[in-house]
Amino acid sequence: MPFRKKPELLAPAGSMESLKAAVQNGCDAVYLGGKLFSARQYAGNFSLEELEEACDYCHLRGVKVYVTVNTVYKDKELPEFIQFIGKLHRMGVDALIMQDAGAAKLVREHYPDFPLHASTQMTSNSLADVNYWYEQGFDKVVLSRELTLPEIRHITEQTGAEVETFVHGALCVCYSGQCIMSSMLGGRSGNRGRCAQTCRLPYTLYCGYDKVAEGHLLSPKDIATVSILPELIEAGIASLKIEGRMKNPEYVAGVTRIYRKYIDMYFEDPEHYEVSLDDMKELTQLFNRGGFTEGYYTSRGGLDMMSVERPKTWGLKVGIVDKYLPQHKKVVIRTREPLVPGDGIEVWTSRGPHVGCQVTKHSKAGEVITLTLEGDIEKNDVVYRTYGKALNDALQKTWEKETRKLPIYGVLKARKGEPLALQLWDNMGSSVYVTGEVVQEATNQPTAVEKLRQQIEKMGATPFALADLDVQADENIYVGISNLNQLRRDAAEALEQAMLKKTKRKNTERGEAPRQAREPRLLKKKLHVLVSNLEQLDAAVKQKGVERIYVESTMELEEHLADVIAKCHRYDVACYAALPRVDRERPEDESRLQRFLESDLDGFLVRSAGQLGAVKNSGKKITADYNLNVVNREAVLFWQEQGADNVCLSVENNLQEIRAMADSSCEMVVYGYLPLMTTQQCPIGNFAGEKHSGQYCKKRWNQDLYFLRDRKGEKFPLMTDCERCVCSILNGKPLFALKFYDEVLDNAVGSVRLNFTKEGPARVERIVRAYAEMTKDTAHCSAETRALLQQMSEKGSTKGHFFRGVE
Repeated sequence: MPFRKKPELLAPAGSMESLKAAVQNGCDAVYLGGKLFSARQYAGNFSLEELEEACDYCHLRGVKVYVTVNTVYKDKELPEFIQFIGKLHRMGVDALIMQDAGAAKLVREHYPDFPLHASTQMTSNSLADVNYWYEQGFDKVVLSRELTLPEIRHITEQTGAEVETFVHGALCVCYSGQCIMSSMLGGRSGNRGRCAQTCRLPYTLYCGYDKVAEGHLLSPKDIATVSILPELIEAGIASLKIEGRMKNPEYVAGVTRIYRKYIDMYFEDPEHYEVSLDDMKELTQLFNRGGFTEGYYTSRGGLDMMSVERPKTWGLKVGIVDKYLPQHKKVVIRTREPLVPGDGIEVWTSRGPHVGCQVTKHSKAGEVITLTLEGDIEKNDVVYRTYGKALNDALQKTWEKETRKLPIYGVLKARKGEPLALQLWDNMGSSVYVTGEVVQEATNQPTAVEKLRQQIEKMGATPFALADLDVQADENIYVGISNLNQLRRDAAEALEQAMLKKTKRKNTERGEAPRQAREPRLLKKKLHVLVSNLEQLDAAVKQKGVERIYVESTMELEEHLADVIAKCHRYDVACYAALPRVDRERPEDESRLQRFLESDLDGFLVRSAGQLGAVKNSGKKITADYNLNVVNREAVLFWQEQGADNVCLSVENNLQEIRAMADSSCEMVVYGYLPLMTTQQCPIGNFAGEKHSGQYCKKRWNQDLYFLRDRKGEKFPLMTDCERCVCSILNGKPLFALKFYDEVLDNAVGSVRLNFTKEGPARVERIVRAYAEMTKDTAHCSAETRALLQQMSEKGSTKGHFFRGVE
């Protein structure tokens, strides 16, 4: 095995109990959240006092603590946020995991020595993204879950940043940081840590009027990578992250223990690395959704990664129904695993809800058992154990008693006529020296050296274990046992305090308070348009009042680039290329970008940090798109400082928040079927195109109209980018702001934007004309525009978040 540094094992902690479970089972670091400013608002999370307790507990055991502040923050929250960060800084938190570029900017200004990690919510898909955030002061970058092992290896070999990836647990079906489905449907924003998990609900896929598939079509299985850990380690991943801050302590303990075991196994004996069946069963019992996958490390998505039947944990398969006696409410089960009293089992029935019960007797694997159970049960129904009593009891014991000890070293001096003295130190430079009572000459039975050693080595409930103790004692001395015990306690406590003192930081706050925008309100706005194809471009470019058009970066645009630019310029319209929403460093995209840079394009609409870095010195104009989740004034300033001429504000902002943060360089979206999710798991490919693990499906380039329907009957059109094998799930109702346009325009934003996705050219022309008319003068409304307003009221549209905002 070529030399590799052993990667960090990073475990989740949603509570103090889970934190102890993680530490006692071998993690190198934990990540956790405070009750404020956390991306898992429904986890238990930690108060400030608990956070400090957690830091001290971990630091005394050689474990690092990373606090997740990886949501986006509103302007009114930033003063309290930076105060919270100051408290984390002083208590010795090792790093912050962050998403909000504006909040990160504030942290760097106030606490420049505070290490930062870029959250997976930053959607880092490329070497360019990773290096960009590294240059901005992020020591570690958590990659998007969708990257493959070759892509990850390419990044780690060419960056100075540490790379972190998820190795076990739940997968989001959407690229993290690019999901607004929860917020648009229910006002609970995933970007704000309040995801309602709408992806785990049932959906039906239609092609036109034809039903294609139904079930939990957007629910991925969990990943388990213990079988491919050697490949992950060899790919240069610095931190292996377990998902699960919402999970129970037993889950945290079991998963951490197993990954600790196999990381160590690989470094001790790589030639004989093999994962045991029992360990895989344990992982399965702890939590799974229809088994596991290896995630995107070895696949580009597909049906085999989805848990269509059920989005919750399945448990471990433990038997098959042999027969059911409904008149007696008895089920006879042929077991394949041992069962103990307290186990919870569930029979998966073909009709109706699954039914279950608690086991009351011991049984061995292979036995036939009879249980009392009522339900629509049939022969050969599968039986799962959803709760493993023996496993959970065993795991609880792993953290109830202190087993993880930090090695320390000592010298005990017992000289006649001198105070008993004990020096203790660790490997990190902490050292203490304490003294006790004066050592007396023995009058009867002297204290043996071994007795002295035995008493000092009893570290008990402390986090220490004496790796080596040098006893320097005179002969014929007497030292009382109570004196020895008190000396040991004093020394251990002093060493704890010395170690903790080194982890704390002094209050070195600097920087200015968060800024609020004080820009004059501009009723007159510039009108910008985003088009997905050249038919839409042709319809939009001819309309009076359009000043800029963004054209999606497609093969069609590249093929007709010169004509597109010429056409826009003929109508005195600026032409921008909208770079891909998901940029995975495809050679085709890189060569296309180079051609764009050499062209007469006026500018770029960038969707990632790496894209901005690639074009910032081109001399062309730059707009940072709304998917960068700009929700506060500091984020606006950050992207402006990075070279963005315009910043499109998040569609999760309400009008009041926009007024607080915007200036004339800002842009806001006022029309469009907004993408709720951007996913590698295309429902068309998975359920109509027979995609399993390859990159493309049989429906590639298909022009049929597919949509998802939820349990309430709402439709969500699917818009595919078959070139990159990515799918956008669109909102079924378009954002339409003309009905309250005077209120929308009453802010400092300099431009408004119309987003076109699935509209035909006639529809594009009509909507652009209406917006152009009312952008020029809200008081003027032609008969045609009035007809459009009436039609949109009847057909259905959404106000987005302009009035309600998000939690």
